[in-house]
Amino acid sequence: MSANPIRYFIEVVRSGSIREASQRLNVAPSALSRQIQNLEHELDMPLFERRPRGMALTAAGKIYARYAQ
Repeated sequence: MSANPIRYFIEVVRSGSIREASQRLNVAPSALSRQIQNLEHELDMPLFERRPRGMALTAAGKIYARYAQ
């Protein structure tokens, strides 16, 4: 696993949304979203709940966030 998906994951955790994280990282929102989806697929667990107003960590996402940071 490369460092970018983890870096992207941490930024989405900090900002609470793909759009804001993509602006901070200077990455297209679609590319960032795809990297998060690939990370979830690789780990075989959902890390975020997608909500109309942003992203919220799942229980597994909270554990992974502690590990990633």
